[in-house]
Amino acid sequence: MALGKQRPDATLLAQADRTSQPGVKTRKHVPTMRIRDTLGLGEPTMTNRIRAAVALAAAFLLGAAASLPAASALFEKGSALFVQNKPAEARTLLEEALADDPANETIYLYLGIVYQQLGDPDRAITILKRGLNIATLHKDLFLYNIGNNFFTRGEFTFAEESYTGAVMANRSMPVGYLNRANSRMKLEKWDGALADYQLFLQLAPRDPQRPQVEQVVALLQAHLAKQAALAKAEADRQKALLAAVLNSLTNASDDALNLTVENLQVNDDVEDVDIED
Repeated sequence: MALGKQRPDATLLAQADRTSQPGVKTRKHVPTMRIRDTLGLGEPTMTNRIRAAVALAAAFLLGAAASLPAASALFEKGSALFVQNKPAEARTLLEEALADDPANETIYLYLGIVYQQLGDPDRAITILKRGLNIATLHKDLFLYNIGNNFFTRGEFTFAEESYTGAVMANRSMPVGYLNRANSRMKLEKWDGALADYQLFLQLAPRDPQRPQVEQVVALLQAHLAKQAALAKAEADRQKALLAAVLNSLTNASDDALNLTVENLQVNDDVEDVDIED
């Protein structure tokens, strides 16, 4: 699903009938509306995803402080700045804290989100993967944030895989399903996207994005129903064509049989003449 300027008549989804393959005839596209416009997958949403990641990390990790290793003074100062949404100031402190305590998974998570906030998804993915390798408490958050950074890089297949890992680790993570749905929309996996949006609505019934998500669900359902109807019509056409071909083959067989019988009758007459001579 392209992110370029949409056509004036665009009202739903991305173009489902892609005809970029060689030899495929161009067909009229169904009206479409970018998911970017409906749920906002441009720069505003990038900011929202980062804010959501910070909120998730703060809620999960600060709320579970009793279960985490004792934090160093550097980490305490860096994490405080992180929660205050001051990534540039938090970065140096967290990097130093990680050097002092490389077994603390919380530092990897905070630092990965900081790199993401600072617009460095490559470094964010690297540090988050290192943290994931030692994570025991919050694998879902590592995978979720790795997915966010792959999404930022436009690597939607890897983003989808990361979000899948996140929701497998924590099946009650609404934003994991929401972001996987967004990734699947980019990959034009309409059925999977629809299922994920519906799961998101079940898990987060009061989310402020609910009206937009419900709109996308309704449009997806209509789009898929239309595609199913078109597929059935095409299948019926192919079935009728096959039946006509088979009927033609049967008629040709009957003609051959009649010709064989006539030939046999001629041969019998010739043999009778030979006997009389």
